[in-house]
Amino acid sequence: MILKVSNGVNKSEWFPLAVVFASIYFFSMNGLGALPALAINFLLKDQAGLTPEKMAYFQAVTLIAWVVKPLWGLVSDLFPIFGSRRKSYLIFTSLFAAAAWLVFAFLPDYSVARPLLLLMTLIYMAYAFQDVVSDGLMVETGQPLNMTGQFQSIQWAAVYTAMIITSFAGGLIAELAQKGVWTYRSIFAMTAVFPVLTAGIVFFLVREPSQVHPERAAQLGLRDVFHHRNIWVLAAFLFLWNFSPSFGAPFFYYSVDTLKFSASFLGILQAVAGAGALLGSVLYGLVFARFPVRKFLLAAVVIGVFSTLSYFMYFVPWLIAHTVVLKSLALTMNVFLGIASAVIFLTLLNLAARTSPQYAGGTIFALLMSFYNLGQMGSSVLGGFLFPRIGLEPLILLSAAFSLLVLFLIPHLPVRTGALASSAEGS
Repeated sequence: MILKVSNGVNKSEWFPLAVVFASIYFFSMNGLGALPALAINFLLKDQAGLTPEKMAYFQAVTLIAWVVKPLWGLVSDLFPIFGSRRKSYLIFTSLFAAAAWLVFAFLPDYSVARPLLLLMTLIYMAYAFQDVVSDGLMVETGQPLNMTGQFQSIQWAAVYTAMIITSFAGGLIAELAQKGVWTYRSIFAMTAVFPVLTAGIVFFLVREPSQVHPERAAQLGLRDVFHHRNIWVLAAFLFLWNFSPSFGAPFFYYSVDTLKFSASFLGILQAVAGAGALLGSVLYGLVFARFPVRKFLLAAVVIGVFSTLSYFMYFVPWLIAHTVVLKSLALTMNVFLGIASAVIFLTLLNLAARTSPQYAGGTIFALLMSFYNLGQMGSSVLGGFLFPRIGLEPLILLSAAFSLLVLFLIPHLPVRTGALASSAEGS
């Protein structure tokens, strides 16, 4: 089946588009590419000797790749390779990621953090570039069909399906690596296969016809974007949504050292959250995509605060003493957290996609999501800074309080399709 990307996309072409988007996301860093993520955490903890705050900083630095996503959008929107703005870059970034994983596999020493940080950042750069190009393709083809929400639902359903697989397998692999049954080298070498598969799918399924100077349309969209208030209100909202002090790295240490959760159980927790997220992505495409955005996000803020506060159950002495009960509650909670996080995340993604101009979609969508990732990066740095000063429980409470900041921006969010054009008409 050949996918033809053109301005005249019709409803009958939604299925091949869905196949391509689902495949790219299934093998992405959010999907099967995350297979070694838990093993890397243990490697940083046990072999590189990173403290919780240093791991938080390590994770924050790798997020630079996602913060500079507008750069990749500019490159792909304005500088086609052999007449292609999407296919060529998708293949190149996939092969680069594969090569970087292979270098990671053959590093002589994993006890030094700096080369690990450099390689992980380069790998994230490749996947971030791939993500931008894929999203540009989604905006260009999804807006004429009014199917950006449905395409994103399909993309992330593929991600969450892969997440279930990688969580079970990733936890098991991390445990086997700890026991010396598997080596970290074999895990990283195996992961290199996934971007190669992505390159093959793109090569055979995506064909871009010749277009008359599409980069000129992109230049016009980029030239006008800075005059539109909607873009910057949404950018500020996406930043604040994520900018609450992260307790992820400290809680990982707490769950391993104090709660005695094994790598395999941590993998099961991730898999259960992935199953909930898969259900949430399906529900979003079928139901929640039609909900009024502002009212929905108001409810989402409340849900987010209670979700953060729910982590205090891990500090209840009776539950800590009764491991079976605690693990059962953790599994149940992760299902609902997965559903909620997927629905909320897809709502934000669709809002960003609908606000982006069609021909500069790669850049503007990337710009908006870079603010989202910048908030996440700042969250990790702030969490790493605060943890040794205030401790884990106050950090969780502060994170919940920070979540309320976005309430001030919700009334000003663009909510209609073509929000950029609507803003122009009203300016």
